[in-house]
Amino acid sequence: MQKRRMIFRIAPFNRISFPVLLNAWESRQMDRHFEIIIRETPLTLEPFQEIRKDDVVLFSFMTPHLPLIHEEIKALKGTGAIIAGGGPHITYEQELVLEMGFHILFIGPGETNFLTFGRDLLEHNLGEIKIYPFPTPGTNTGDINTYVPITKYMQGIPPLEIMRGCSWNCNYCATGLQTAIYRDLDSIKNFLHQASTSAQKISRINFICPSAMEYQSPKGVRRQHEKSLAKIAELLRLTHAYHFKFIEYGIFPSEIRPDTVSTEGIEILKKYVSHKSITLGAQSGSDQRLKELKRAHTTADIERAAAIVNDCGFLAYLDFIVAYPDETPEERKETLQFIKKLYKKYRVRTQLHYFFPLPGSTYAFRFPAFLSENEKTALHELKENGISRDGWIENEKQMIHYFKWLKQNFPAYYSRYRGAVNEEISPLDNKPY
Repeated sequence: MQKRRMIFRIAPFNRISFPVLLNAWESRQMDRHFEIIIRETPLTLEPFQEIRKDDVVLFSFMTPHLPLIHEEIKALKGTGAIIAGGGPHITYEQELVLEMGFHILFIGPGETNFLTFGRDLLEHNLGEIKIYPFPTPGTNTGDINTYVPITKYMQGIPPLEIMRGCSWNCNYCATGLQTAIYRDLDSIKNFLHQASTSAQKISRINFICPSAMEYQSPKGVRRQHEKSLAKIAELLRLTHAYHFKFIEYGIFPSEIRPDTVSTEGIEILKKYVSHKSITLGAQSGSDQRLKELKRAHTTADIERAAAIVNDCGFLAYLDFIVAYPDETPEERKETLQFIKKLYKKYRVRTQLHYFFPLPGSTYAFRFPAFLSENEKTALHELKENGISRDGWIENEKQMIHYFKWLKQNFPAYYSRYRGAVNEEISPLDNKPY
């Protein structure tokens, strides 16, 4: 009997998503009932007859990636294949993706839902549309401890998720909508053992942790705690025992909130990590904007953190976002001045990002406060002077592309977005899609 084909549509933006789902199936021997296909090129590049009527095509993505997969979804709609999707966008917004043509939606953590989905396929227990909700309604529990991102179907071992959810609720992010939970050390040890004995011979280990110095913080504690430091030290000591060449913690994807930085904590990292820089999530150089964002820290906290990181022998990289909704030119000027001040005092480097509205966040249906040409020139000068990276440029292009795609293809949905302070300089109507 011919096995049903499961086509995992792999792209650069989702390579860390699928291994843990495949691991869940392998652990329960679910994969033996299906033909697993890893597809790394767009499905639109080859004739559509390659897709069978009973195929299942799986996508994982964030909001900015919707225009990138739209043509593939349109092509698949005429084949009879089941189109399934998960990831941050679908977790907090389902209307748009259902209109695009998805049949199966995975909400929240995927491990348990993906096993249920496999059983439903085998038992023919699927309707035309099926939405798999949070494993426990209103929580972010999932099954963080049981499965690890190691699979025989894909090369490479992605970072290990050790914290899911967040203790904060910043206006531009939805991660804090779910209570933080943590992977325990026994589960981490299991992952490290498998990674160290894997035929893939990896040399680099890193971790996904939205707030790296809050790993295992006691429930309700919103600042660094002695328990956190002890657990972080234990985590890194355990990792070090497996003799990986590179151990990364405190840089992407495990950045650090400025208000959780302490000399003791950074010295723990210094003892074990292989990198020479630390990434701090500063987000703005304006105290008024930080207050509006509900960041619960100040620019003084950022400067104090940069000084500690510097004194401990690391180079501080500060993440900032520009063009928040309702952000004023005066606030952006404060941010630029703050960046220059910290560079002069501590030789910090800056990574600049451009605001993008994310589903589930307070700013979900807000346009950016578009930048003037003079402001863009000032940001370019930061790069030219060796102070900042210019990732914001690609971010801005991505934002413009997304909104023009949305306006052209889903105008009713686009109409929900509200304008910004300086919308008169909006690039959405005067640049080609």
